[in-house]
Amino acid sequence: MSTDALGFCLDLGRAHASLSLKLNEDLGAFHGLDYDDFTLLHLLLRTGNGAMPMAELAHTLGLPMSALIRKMVLLEKTGLAERTTGPDDDPQRHANIRSGGKKLMQAAITTVEAICVDAVKSLDPQRLPDLHAALRVLCDHDAPHA
Repeated sequence: MSTDALGFCLDLGRAHASLSLKLNEDLGAFHGLDYDDFTLLHLLLRTGNGAMPMAELAHTLGLPMSALIRKMVLLEKTGLAERTTGPDDDPQRHANIRSGGKKLMQAAITTVEAICVDAVKSLDPQRLPDLHAALRVLCDHDAPHA
């Protein structure tokens, strides 16, 4: 069976939309977060010091800087994150996860992990590493813009 690129990408988008709806619903109900905020805070949490340059964070999230700043303002108001100057001689602005954000993320990660386990349960567990690798290639691929 041959899968065309358009069909694959459309189905990938539908799968993402379906999963995002479920994640938004449960994250909002149980933790007061949406999936985009979870993703941003998770990226900060994964860094060794809980901080990331704003430009790098915007690129990783696929957001323009203005959209990231709007998100950060809301996260700052709730005490989950903050914007600071970089360490020592680094002039860049950084996004930092605050202690309240770390606490909230501990619980939110448990919720998201359960949703993700449920989402992939119908897939062959032996194929998951290959599927994950293929998705990572798509994430890391800098396609030329038309």
